[in-house]
Amino acid sequence: MLSRRNIRVKVMQSVYAHEQDREKTLDRLEKTMLENINGSYRALLYNLYLLCKTAEYVNTDVQLRAEKHLQSEEDKILSVSIFHNPVIQHLVVKEDLYKEIQREKLELKVDTDFFRQWFQQLTKTDEYIAYSRKENPLLTDDREILIFLYRQILCTSELFQQQTEDLFHTWSDDKEIIFHAVNNFVQTVPPNHDPFLIKQTKDQKELKQFASSLLRKTITHEQEIEEMIVPFLQNWDKERLAMLDLMLLKMALIELLYFPEIPVKVTINEYIDLAKIYSTPKSGDFVNGILDAVRKQFTEEGKISKTGRGTAEK
Repeated sequence: MLSRRNIRVKVMQSVYAHEQDREKTLDRLEKTMLENINGSYRALLYNLYLLCKTAEYVNTDVQLRAEKHLQSEEDKILSVSIFHNPVIQHLVVKEDLYKEIQREKLELKVDTDFFRQWFQQLTKTDEYIAYSRKENPLLTDDREILIFLYRQILCTSELFQQQTEDLFHTWSDDKEIIFHAVNNFVQTVPPNHDPFLIKQTKDQKELKQFASSLLRKTITHEQEIEEMIVPFLQNWDKERLAMLDLMLLKMALIELLYFPEIPVKVTINEYIDLAKIYSTPKSGDFVNGILDAVRKQFTEEGKISKTGRGTAEK
């Protein structure tokens, strides 16, 4: 699932591109940004696909082991629990993930031998052996083995990284987003319930509208917003500020002033976190201090108007 934070990152990258090349039109910036959002969606689907197909290889592995004349102790562990794992089955059956992958023309982009390599690496781990020996694993066990497979086998594999980099040109920017989205899905999806991930992720219209609106307003009102920020920088040399900090402050003010449905605290907390993650070590405290001062003054002056449940200032 792509969240509003993920979308803010995409907008931040587009505003940065604008700062670097003022010749780029707003329409071009918006088009590139929306393409990147689509790319993140496809990358998320693809990561889940690789997870499922690696787990599915257990069926082939069990068949090959069963056909051996001399079986090792490891060969005698003929469990297919990982493929019948309810989270995997939810993705394959309820979410119809493989159909989505075919629709996106991604199913032929990976060498099927990769699944064998990843699965065989998994079978050598104590975590997999312990899971395979459980007759009736709990849902927590099912989730934990998939998280282990994704984090410790797939994400640490050079093949996996090279494959995704070759397919998705924004992978270097997206991998943290996708990593957390996959982990969150595996840990929270309610197996055997109605489709959740694919339905949610495909319905990106609202997120894209938010992205386009935030980008357009940030750039269109850039001069006006900068003039609002300057009085709060009395003890700071604007020319020496980290460019990203100033960009994030502009985006934050746009949200405070032009997005009445987003609570003030949500906006401030989001941009503090983005500053901590993407800017300098001191940026979080700096952005926090400036936005807190802005909030107090703008609230007193009646410039911030929030509507809807949960948006009122306390």
